[in-house]
Amino acid sequence: MASQSSISMSPDPEIIEEIAAEMGISSAFVEKDWYSVQALKAVAEYESDGFQTIFSGGTSLSKGYGLIQRFSEDLDFRCLALGTGTKAQMKKARSAYRKGILDAVESVDLLVLDRDLVDVASNYVKFELGYPQNHDVSAALRAGLQIEFSFTQPRLDAEIRQVQSLVSYFTEAEPEVEILCLSPIETAADKLSALTWRVLKRDRSAHGDDPTMIRHLHDIAALISVIRENQDLFVEVAESSFDGDRQSSKRDTDATFVESIHAALKCLESDEEYRAEYSQFVDAMSYADDDENMDFDSALEMLSEVGGWFA
Repeated sequence: MASQSSISMSPDPEIIEEIAAEMGISSAFVEKDWYSVQALKAVAEYESDGFQTIFSGGTSLSKGYGLIQRFSEDLDFRCLALGTGTKAQMKKARSAYRKGILDAVESVDLLVLDRDLVDVASNYVKFELGYPQNHDVSAALRAGLQIEFSFTQPRLDAEIRQVQSLVSYFTEAEPEVEILCLSPIETAADKLSALTWRVLKRDRSAHGDDPTMIRHLHDIAALISVIRENQDLFVEVAESSFDGDRQSSKRDTDATFVESIHAALKCLESDEEYRAEYSQFVDAMSYADDDENMDFDSALEMLSEVGGWFA
């Protein structure tokens, strides 16, 4: 395969197409993966006096740890406070951090940020980055890169990991990024809480309903070996994550965690639309071999096992 001359330039379309053909996927996925890693590189290189950036979410599991084999359209981060201060001081520190992050990603050639569309709240900042699309966009892909930074403090120690784009990997180049990644146990715990309240609070007729929330079931099942090895820690962190989530009314299930898990499991088992959404998600986003993909029923068995650990 030809070499990619520079990661600071747009990737060679021919290389993109070669990689896509080798993986049996759409070229649009390979292209988006490359731009995602360029955005990640800008974030990793940004230094702040107030916060340390930690890569989190499903993309950290696939790109940072290699624990799941699916594409993700989101880049999620946790912002670890490096010090303490008054409410006003911490607000100022968060504001400075947000400005620095936006400046960092905006400085990347070919990435486009509309600052008027940046969503800022006291505990997060999220925005979309545009990028040149030289390949037909897959129906399974959103148009831009979804980026979110959360000031919810991590519960477990992060780990430095290397991250590499598919272009870099297949052209045998060095990984583009080295960044702290959230513990897979914490990410899995967050996913159990997210799956639970999202299922119980879901209204498919609501504006912005997200069928891809079924990704959390897929990822929990894919992480089952790691979770089993750290069962007690997983339970502790998942309970803490659920307690944090329920502080928001839109996430409060009005029940205990164990009651909520079992109620969510019943919903998943009885609502046939979840089976269809799971299959559609895996077919569109997974790049695992067919014999490595876990089907819906097997994923539910894993969720049932995990749910049984909670008293």
